[in-house]
Amino acid sequence: MNIHSITLLVIWNIAISIFAEDISQNKTTTEEKFIDQWQDNVLSHVFLTNYLNHLLVHTSRTDFLLRNNSAQCTLHIPTTHSFRQTVSQLNNNIRSVLLGIHADFDRTQIHLKNIPTHLKLILLLIKKGNQTLIQSKLPHLLKQMENVARESLVKFQNPTDKITSIKNYLLELNSLISTIAVDTTIALQVEDVKDQWISLSHLLNQLANQAETNSNSIILQFKWILEQFIQLDIDLHRDFVINLLKTKVIDIDRMTDLLTIICETFQDISSEYSNEKLINNGHLISLPTEQERKQFIRQYHYELQPELVKFTRLALKRHEEYLRRERDRQITYEDFLIQASQSDLDLLLSLN
Repeated sequence: MNIHSITLLVIWNIAISIFAEDISQNKTTTEEKFIDQWQDNVLSHVFLTNYLNHLLVHTSRTDFLLRNNSAQCTLHIPTTHSFRQTVSQLNNNIRSVLLGIHADFDRTQIHLKNIPTHLKLILLLIKKGNQTLIQSKLPHLLKQMENVARESLVKFQNPTDKITSIKNYLLELNSLISTIAVDTTIALQVEDVKDQWISLSHLLNQLANQAETNSNSIILQFKWILEQFIQLDIDLHRDFVINLLKTKVIDIDRMTDLLTIICETFQDISSEYSNEKLINNGHLISLPTEQERKQFIRQYHYELQPELVKFTRLALKRHEEYLRRERDRQITYEDFLIQASQSDLDLLLSLN
């Protein structure tokens, strides 16, 4: 057995071990729930914004201490002498985090959309490129994909600590409210904001987890196999490597697709509804008259349903489009490899 055969056997055994583990873990119960439920969870963004503004209006009516005695300690709320100040700080924190996520996702979705093109280009390069072309172009293409994967992961993980901090803040506020005599409406509004934040934070944490899985698939598996491949006799092993990588390519494409549509939907909700409501809501906590309060409460009450209907339809449409692409994903790659020409490869390489 020559050195190339031994190397190929080693790559094969490692790859089978990696991919077999992936297949056994692929679409676990947690991931299936994520795929099925993301369109419900992303609507928490709408509910949260609306409920938060309701809370601000109700807070403009009153202020009170958040404790029964001076010895009561808090872990996450810095001061308990003013409910209004506490809600104002909560509003500022939520606004800052959500606007930051919007800015990060705006860049991230653009990067994610490039990954499927890179995957197709790399497979086409392996199929049609000569040894010199592959050895000169493949490392650069793999580095581009690695950079996209790392940058996207950072963006998804950026808000994690702040999301948890706000959740703890809300849980503590809700707990404090439950120990004192306050207006039932205020208590319910605080609880509603808490519940919607927990739902939204669940979605954002799942996005970070799935982005990490996707990044590992690209950097630790897909990239590793190809780095070993270019050390072999390329003409002899190209079909073997293409067949070996198809499952991983489709898996990366699938998860990238899902991350992209969730980012897009979150961005649409931010751009068309939440950002404007959050940026301009500071005055609500100091409304001077009951007439103004009733006016804003009526406005937020009547605007919620049409916004929910609009974004529910958008999320469902994107989810159904994703499911259609998922059914056709494998055949799409197979057809591409059959139909793409050397000219297509040259064109794609010139664009990257």
